[in-house]
Amino acid sequence: MNPRENQEHDIRRRVFALRGYGISDADTFVDTLHRVLKAKDKLKGTDPTVSVIYDAMLLAIPSAPLLSPDEATYATMYDMLSGVDARQAFSFINAFSYGREIVVPSAMARKFGEYVSEGTRTVLVPEFEQLGPAILEVINSHPNVMFTLTCKRESKRSLFSMLLKSYANVSVEVADIYKYGFTSERYDLIIAIPVFGGRILVNDQDFISREPSLIALQNLLYHINIDGELAIVLPAKITFGGGSTAELRNYVESNYKIKEISALPAGLFSSYTSIRTYLFVFSTGKTDEVVLKRYGFEAPSGGKTVDGELIASNEQLLFGDEFAELSGWNIDMAFSEEDDDIKAFASSPVKKLELKEVATVFRGKAVTARDECGNIGVINISNITDTGIDYSSLDLISEEERKVAPYALQDGDVLVTSRGTTVKIAVFERQPMTCIPSANINVIRPKEPLNGTYLKLFLESSVGAKMLKSLQRGTVIVNINYRDMSELEVPVPPLETQEEIAREYSTGLAFYKETIKTANDGWERLQAEIESKLY
Repeated sequence: MNPRENQEHDIRRRVFALRGYGISDADTFVDTLHRVLKAKDKLKGTDPTVSVIYDAMLLAIPSAPLLSPDEATYATMYDMLSGVDARQAFSFINAFSYGREIVVPSAMARKFGEYVSEGTRTVLVPEFEQLGPAILEVINSHPNVMFTLTCKRESKRSLFSMLLKSYANVSVEVADIYKYGFTSERYDLIIAIPVFGGRILVNDQDFISREPSLIALQNLLYHINIDGELAIVLPAKITFGGGSTAELRNYVESNYKIKEISALPAGLFSSYTSIRTYLFVFSTGKTDEVVLKRYGFEAPSGGKTVDGELIASNEQLLFGDEFAELSGWNIDMAFSEEDDDIKAFASSPVKKLELKEVATVFRGKAVTARDECGNIGVINISNITDTGIDYSSLDLISEEERKVAPYALQDGDVLVTSRGTTVKIAVFERQPMTCIPSANINVIRPKEPLNGTYLKLFLESSVGAKMLKSLQRGTVIVNINYRDMSELEVPVPPLETQEEIAREYSTGLAFYKETIKTANDGWERLQAEIESKLY
């Protein structure tokens, strides 16, 4: 193993040992390391005994609770951690955070470093600890740039102030980027990876959205200089989401310049989340041109993933008017325009409208209690087959019809699965009993002039499938929000044309089903005849 691999192995070994002493998360580790280093500073130049070490650690942070009353335990932890430097501290925190909080690959931290330009004098790095030891490489590469690192906990600030005291160009502060007024300063560059998902519980009227990542976007934009930039990683939702997400996009477009949108590799933050992520670069001014990129991950030959790099595999430049024609900031569709199918669709003279203009889109109902004698049928993902909906195997629930009325399916409704590994689509046909969709299904209720069967056929086409894929928030598991679907642009030819296509499909499907049934019946008869001759 090379020196870095040796150090990683040693840190993993010590993390395992520390867990045995009750240090199970990053915050507890920070508190313990802080206590150890303060005690070490107090004991400098001495040869302390176990008892002296214990007393020094106890007095180092009197207000913090003890993990153990055993003196030997603390002496052991002192021996294990007293030599930890800043780089190792980052690695320890990442190891304890793995799977619980964002751990940023070194390649991403180095990519951030590329935005530190010749004119950059001040850089803000909120929640800096998640960038790991690679942030030190960025800092070391720019000794004339002042870096402000922020975190949410005072103990973490105090610890890293000690560890980074030799860096004249680093200041560590406590700040919460999800609260308005977290700082009064402005910066030449801000690099950030905010929390993905969830909601801020406090209804802060200063922000358009309540989602942490979108709050961070709006909040951090307030703090870039007149020529400054914000480089921020955000979840896919920002590129196409409706509601408050769309409001925030409009706000940003009206007040700031969009310089770059880059699709990051699937699984880049896989220990924490599998959702798709994008790197954005914003600045002040008006959007005149936007660089669009797709990044792949390239590991060195025979090397470890940690030593890899983000490599741009596709790159485009869109002028402001071209970018404005995109649906939201959905750069997947921009890249798809190089696809022959998408090109043909875009150049087709057929009228195109957003789905919300010609349909009502809603999500199915969460169902828990099932009843074999129930009066309401529930359509699940498993009921949707290649040839339609299997109504014979529906789950049943007992419920007053008025309570499920908002979810009751109507003849011609289009069902699109919103979860799973593949997208399934079907058209509902009226049944003797009331039927509702489960929560894993989105429903599109066409309005004139849109035919449900025609819409199903379009969504299953190569173009429709690519458009639906562009709405997926996840990388492996399908996750399509019904609000996002309502923004989808679909073709709307004359209703007579749609109905003719639907009839042709229905006739062909009926013939296909009858052919399959005949073949299956014949195969079963043959098997029975052969079996009767065996003995």
